[in-house]
Amino acid sequence: MLPKIAVGIFTDRAKLLKDLSLEESMMMSFEGETAKVDDLRSWIFSGINILTSRPIYSMVIWNADKLSLDCQAILLKPMEELGEKMNLLLTVENENQLLSTILSRGVVEYFNNNQPPTSGYWNEIRKCWSSGPAACIAFIDQLEKEKGVLVMEEIVLKLRDSFTSEINEKRISILNLAITCLSELKQTNVNHKLSMDNFLMSSWRIIKIAG
Repeated sequence: MLPKIAVGIFTDRAKLLKDLSLEESMMMSFEGETAKVDDLRSWIFSGINILTSRPIYSMVIWNADKLSLDCQAILLKPMEELGEKMNLLLTVENENQLLSTILSRGVVEYFNNNQPPTSGYWNEIRKCWSSGPAACIAFIDQLEKEKGVLVMEEIVLKLRDSFTSEINEKRISILNLAITCLSELKQTNVNHKLSMDNFLMSSWRIIKIAG
């Protein structure tokens, strides 16, 4: 198969592999969140050697969107040269954190049935949109910095899920804003309150203008 990029929240990894008709015992796994360049390079080459003689095996990188750009660059040549022979699976929560050249070399598949535990953030955000600017500012002021990414990840997932019932320009615009904000929050030098304030105020204006 062509390298697959599975997008979702995968708390049950065994279930994902089962859904993809992959045998857990036939998988070579690598954790993207703690990856180091040398370790990933060694794992890739070892995996390729195994697949050459035993193509029934597959390779999976969990949380591939947590890979550094240097680590991601290591994947490009094998993905391009081996293509279907690589039997590679990348799991990500946010595919926009991957290099575009990686996305172009794989098949992206969304798994909306794997939802994170209910956190209540989505309901709070909807209240902010209904109440207006003061509520938006108050919510951001009391939000702990480390929870900003969790909030935005939930918003992105909820907006994507809403497309199963209706797709319109308003939702697409807000989703684009949410993805941009999430990308900013994952940069260490960003003012998280300013970024989230901009998202909430801009999305509130879209909702208000749309009526």
